[in-house]
Amino acid sequence: KYLKDYKYSFWLDGTFRIKGSIREYIYKNIRASSPMLCVVHTERDCVYEEYEASKIIPRYPRSVMEEQVNYYKSQGFPEKYGLGVMGAIFRKHNDSAVIKVMEDWWDENVRFTNQDQLSFAYVCWKNDFHPSVSLIYYWDNEYWAKDRGDYHHKVVLSMPITSDNLRAKIGAQVENMDLGDTIELSKEEIYLLINDVKGMAGYRIDTAGRVGYLQNEYNTFLNSNSLKLTKPLRVAGDVARKVKNNHFLKFARHKNAEENIHIYDTIKHFGIFDEAEYKKLHGNVGDAVLHFIEEGSKTDHIDDKLKYINPIFDLYYYISSNNLSSDVDPLIHYITKGFDKKLAINRNYPHFVEYLHGNLHEQLDAFVTKRIKEKLADERYISDSKILIDYIHTNHEFKTDTIKVGVFLEDNFDNMNACPFIRIHSLFKELSKSGDYHFFVYGQEILPLIDVNQIIKSKIFDAIVIQRVNPFSTKIAKKAKQHGIKLIYETDDDFLDMNSSNPSFNYIQGNLANIKKLVSAADGIVVSTSELKRRFDNLNLSSNVTIIRNYYLDNVLPLKEFSYNGNQYVKIGYFGTMTHNNDLELIHNVILRLKDIFSKKGIQVDLEVIGASIDENVDWFDVKKMPYYPMSMATFMKWIAARANWDIGIIPLVNTEFNKCKSELKYIEFTALGVPIVASDVDAYKDTIEEGVTGFLANNEDEWVNKLSMLIEDPKLRNGILNNAREDILKNYNLKSRAKQWDEIFKNLMP
Repeated sequence: KYLKDYKYSFWLDGTFRIKGSIREYIYKNIRASSPMLCVVHTERDCVYEEYEASKIIPRYPRSVMEEQVNYYKSQGFPEKYGLGVMGAIFRKHNDSAVIKVMEDWWDENVRFTNQDQLSFAYVCWKNDFHPSVSLIYYWDNEYWAKDRGDYHHKVVLSMPITSDNLRAKIGAQVENMDLGDTIELSKEEIYLLINDVKGMAGYRIDTAGRVGYLQNEYNTFLNSNSLKLTKPLRVAGDVARKVKNNHFLKFARHKNAEENIHIYDTIKHFGIFDEAEYKKLHGNVGDAVLHFIEEGSKTDHIDDKLKYINPIFDLYYYISSNNLSSDVDPLIHYITKGFDKKLAINRNYPHFVEYLHGNLHEQLDAFVTKRIKEKLADERYISDSKILIDYIHTNHEFKTDTIKVGVFLEDNFDNMNACPFIRIHSLFKELSKSGDYHFFVYGQEILPLIDVNQIIKSKIFDAIVIQRVNPFSTKIAKKAKQHGIKLIYETDDDFLDMNSSNPSFNYIQGNLANIKKLVSAADGIVVSTSELKRRFDNLNLSSNVTIIRNYYLDNVLPLKEFSYNGNQYVKIGYFGTMTHNNDLELIHNVILRLKDIFSKKGIQVDLEVIGASIDENVDWFDVKKMPYYPMSMATFMKWIAARANWDIGIIPLVNTEFNKCKSELKYIEFTALGVPIVASDVDAYKDTIEEGVTGFLANNEDEWVNKLSMLIEDPKLRNGILNNAREDILKNYNLKSRAKQWDEIFKNLMP
């Protein structure tokens, strides 16, 4: 509607700053022909869970959101459908499907709330619209970052007035209104309340147990600069106000001294009431707890209470989850009613309080310690985020007869790409079966939930493995040295000497100082190739450098048999990421020449590309669309095994300094797919492929044409090459041998 002259647009939230190439981000993440790209939520995948997390945030009107999600449920909108963060959106905005989705999305935001993540997923479902999704870490990545590092919605203690706070203000005035009195709101306040004013008839503001109905104002609101809320006749409310100031009632309240003593004693035992902070607000009031019970609990705003009540008691969570009105103090409510009803006071630890007259910090510590001990007894490979967060923050050392290894991946645990899946996850999962280890596996998605200043307070790990690039690496390395924990750096690329033409150059440069410190501090370094070992050895580090080569994973990619589909049509296959454009261009002329040569012989030769390009307009290869990008290693291999019906595979690789460190992984994968290959004659493959036995190597255009021609013309040669390669990977590239190498590394580092 607003950018008709442009084919595409990219929206980025104004609180972010751009760090890298947005064009590169789009190319890497969007599906072929997809009209939209957005980012998946970093923590949740369900609209209904997002509602639960959002309803305590003051700027989102809870009652309207509740109406919204109830409506979605009534329409059959499923749980776990998916959830985006809508601050980074690429759109082909003149596309008819995009226009329809955007208009519906706007209608939902006008109808309900400005929590647009809730409505976007619903609108996509309703329209059967499936945008491309990026699994990049939304808050800080190689392309953009949150400007002040505020990664999550937070309840701000000092803020401009919000809709929830404005409702509270109105409610307080309603309490003191006489019949027929009005409250006038400014235009600015009207707009702040806009989500609550919609659907005005019968809407109510609840405060101090009294109700002010807002009626007949909606129509006049639309064209006015102010809104008057009129107090209707409501006998029960008026009687309640008259009773409020009754002297007999005040006297009767003092009869509750026994209950007040119970409250006083409990607050003292809880250890969460900061008396010094309370006195900063109220002055020298004598006994701060007593003053709170009699005065502060009734008069202090919730934001003030946050200043003196420890967040172990989550006030906003308790209020919202129990629908408390503003005149009910959450702490006193819990002591007098909530504990007996087993109400939760903390979202992350719902039921840790076992008794009232006990320090909450000590009770939480006991709860967490018990939970960790139970997990250590039951599992050797731990990926449960709750346990991992508790463990890295704990003050305790847990004695076991195992080697405890902290593992920090370069990717999210639930959506690992090939690097962490093969280099770390599968190996340590296998090694955990020995019973000699406990592995604590931290994916990138956990890092924002960790207080980096409160981690690894003692020797909770015997060893730590950090993979490739990690924003916490410097802090982790410092803690490891402080507590005598062995530190291992694992990488399959040379990030210390990356050319500026590499698509990841800016991202790596931003983390280069951390990588250098990590390499220098490491007690051991594990790499994937001989060339990488040579380069690290040349740094004259004190640590040992070990090569652990890549390997074949039969549980992810079962071996496929050779398939002969006739020789009138031969399909050549290639797969990779969109960082391989230069590699793909190596064989451009090769494919054109093969097409020309074999068309004269009545044989059609085509190249099919997966992942490395989304350009469907090229004339020398065909694009095989992925359902979404990026896909996890396990999902991608299952998908490609079902669809890659290739006769021959190619592995072109430009002979750059960076590529010299690449491994033979593509050779292993093509072989498992049942496809014989021709590869570039570079270090990664010349040390792996036996020429003419397990594959072919090509050093120039003519060699590529000649060796591919041999395989095209001779299906028996293809079968023989594949059989030899299969025998090679089963014998020399197995999981157990690589896991054994890690076993030796860990045990050699132990005292």
